[in-house]
Amino acid sequence: MMIRWISVFLIWNCLVADCLAQDSLKRKQEYLQQILEINIDQRFRANTRRVSVEDSTWMDWLQRTGELPPDFSKMRTVPNLPDPLIRYEEGEAHRIRSVDEWRKQRDWIKAQYQHWVSGVAPPAPGNVIANVLSDKTQEDGTRVQMIELNFGPNQQAKMTVELIIPDREGPMPVFMTQWNHRDWAQLAVKRGYIGCVYAGADLKDDTDPYMFLYPDYDFSLLMRRAWGASRVVDYLYTRDEVNKDQIAITGHSRNGKQSLWAAAFDERISAVVSSSSSTGGDMPWRYSDPQYASETLDYVMAWNGHWFHPRLRFFSGREGKLPIDQNSLAALIAPRPLLFHYSIVERGLNSWSNEQNYYSVKTVYDFLGASDHIGVLTRMGPHSVAARDVEQTIDFLDIQFGRLSLDWENELYYPYNYAVWEKSHADQVRDAARIEPVRLRDQYSNLDQFEADKERILKNLNWILGDEPSGVRAQDVGSWTPPKRDWIYSINPEPEVRGAEKIYLGPYSATGDHVPAVLYCPADKSGEFITQKNGKMPVIIYLHQYAYSTGFVKGHDRGGRRETRDLFESLVKRGFAVMAIDMYGFGTRIWEAKHFYDRYPNWSKMGKMIRDVRGTIDAVEDLDYLDDQRVYLLGNTIGGSVSLMTAALDDRVAGVATVAAFSPWRASEPEHPSISNYSHLYGFIPRLGAFVDRPQEVPLDFGEILAVIAPKPVFLIAPQLDRHTDLPALKDMLQPVKRLYRTYEFPDRITTLYPADVINRLPRELHDTVGEFFSGLLEDEEKSQP
Repeated sequence: MMIRWISVFLIWNCLVADCLAQDSLKRKQEYLQQILEINIDQRFRANTRRVSVEDSTWMDWLQRTGELPPDFSKMRTVPNLPDPLIRYEEGEAHRIRSVDEWRKQRDWIKAQYQHWVSGVAPPAPGNVIANVLSDKTQEDGTRVQMIELNFGPNQQAKMTVELIIPDREGPMPVFMTQWNHRDWAQLAVKRGYIGCVYAGADLKDDTDPYMFLYPDYDFSLLMRRAWGASRVVDYLYTRDEVNKDQIAITGHSRNGKQSLWAAAFDERISAVVSSSSSTGGDMPWRYSDPQYASETLDYVMAWNGHWFHPRLRFFSGREGKLPIDQNSLAALIAPRPLLFHYSIVERGLNSWSNEQNYYSVKTVYDFLGASDHIGVLTRMGPHSVAARDVEQTIDFLDIQFGRLSLDWENELYYPYNYAVWEKSHADQVRDAARIEPVRLRDQYSNLDQFEADKERILKNLNWILGDEPSGVRAQDVGSWTPPKRDWIYSINPEPEVRGAEKIYLGPYSATGDHVPAVLYCPADKSGEFITQKNGKMPVIIYLHQYAYSTGFVKGHDRGGRRETRDLFESLVKRGFAVMAIDMYGFGTRIWEAKHFYDRYPNWSKMGKMIRDVRGTIDAVEDLDYLDDQRVYLLGNTIGGSVSLMTAALDDRVAGVATVAAFSPWRASEPEHPSISNYSHLYGFIPRLGAFVDRPQEVPLDFGEILAVIAPKPVFLIAPQLDRHTDLPALKDMLQPVKRLYRTYEFPDRITTLYPADVINRLPRELHDTVGEFFSGLLEDEEKSQP
């Protein structure tokens, strides 16, 4: 009997396991289909290099391997940066307390990184031999050697190296860099470094054949170059002139990526300077999805699929499922000196993302007692690097190597820390306990019943936004002729919009509190405005996404100016003037926000952003060719949040459209930390931080904000693949809002769209959808007029 029951039990378990396996397989296939749709939708160009030894393209790799995405439903979600000092064992989080535990964590990070991002490199070959191709000594005593290293199977792998040895007594530090940065090495040689220039760059690349010589290893191009750099270190260790404790590696852009990778996987590299390395370098994957207007995962994989392992592409739109991130990689370098170097306004990255990466990696340096070994060098300007910048990176190396008696100073632009704010705002935290939350009722029998709740909602909204200082309205907006322009626009120019006359409002006659705006007015070829029947133009005020480096001028991809341009053109051709500003703390306005809470301790950045939008509405009223009765807001991600709150507080807003604007606060939980994102991460609304552990008690939620906007027209676009939004919670939250619109007898004035094939962005295929919404509002108004 017992044997029979055991047999039944085993058969049952097998059936259950098989069923579960089938469910998992089905999910993986569905994930792949979603990823394919995303990548087809956002294809930028054909692959230029092989993605593996056997495959030309990612699709080739998929077809050959049959590999499917992981079962994301079984993977841990970490929406923001994973803590390098947290180790998971049997599903439980453990804080790393000892160096031995950190060593184990390092091994785990390396294994995860190689599996998902870089691919696995071969072990050191141990057979590097050098062939000196040329050896010359200049008149000043500088020795220049061109060397070919051979190694690997039958010495078939090679690496060309140029050594530039100054006429000094050794041993000397080494400044390693790639072939197209030889001029960097020249500066370092002047300062007593051995310049070591190796052929691991697009200009000269000896590493590509490694994939054919090591077909059993799946290392990607950047990992091959990093591995090739280690072979150079093998050789440097044989040279008497080399100070083996002072070998630094540097690189820019994609070479900045490989420099980080090389140092992370080779502890003989003593220091690293990563310059403008962006996504896959000093910018985390989690902070480079479309809402950050930087080089996204799907972009870099489509544009340069050979840089990374094909498996990484599975995480498009699901970056929060990656077990590791770029902060994990950089943490492997600790406690060796590490410098992140980038421009805070360059298009290819997001400077806020970079700085968050630094803060995270620094926790490991602090843990290891090496806090002064990690630094940031921020500059102004585009992607390219000048001698003034390189000299400063060498300063950092000199300080770390004890060659220069200076203190390194980091220039940081996003220093907000909630714990610091909380400590200095104890009174506001105490006040939070006395705030009575207001919740929208499931049903209102009449509008008078709602009015009492509306008053409470507005009171609570104003409380979380803080106390706005008194001020005055701007005068003479747009009157300065010719207008002066902010010089930063020369780095990130505003888009040129066909069919529009571009008007710059500022700086001497700017909107609001000295906030410049760009206005695109429908115009014919002669520049004459094209107006509506009333002789005016309706206005759409555009509020951008988390585009910290670029502000409104850039969309979600590297060529994002085209995307912004196309959006504006689609609206202008429908007869709308489009007004755009950089929101507070973004683009041209990064510097304004740096010390905000020191300057305005009782206000909030969100309150300031809303005030700026209201200032642009003031400007619409002051410009006689604009229709102040038809002012609409269009908000993208954080711009959507600002748009909704502005519409709730300002009756002059006639309608709102948003994309990926919010996740409900009362549904805040670890996978969707909607409260702490506003209070702790970005510092937009610090007062919300008092409710992180009790989200149900938050004073109000976006449902209440939407209720106050009613019955104005609202169009909410909530992409199904937006990992930042708890979509079921959002849909539940909208139900009483929609019933309230029915109570107002305008049920059609709140509409929702849940696109299945986009992430958190406003893609070109939705431009007409948004345009039709706004055009429909004009048509409805015309029909309602007698």
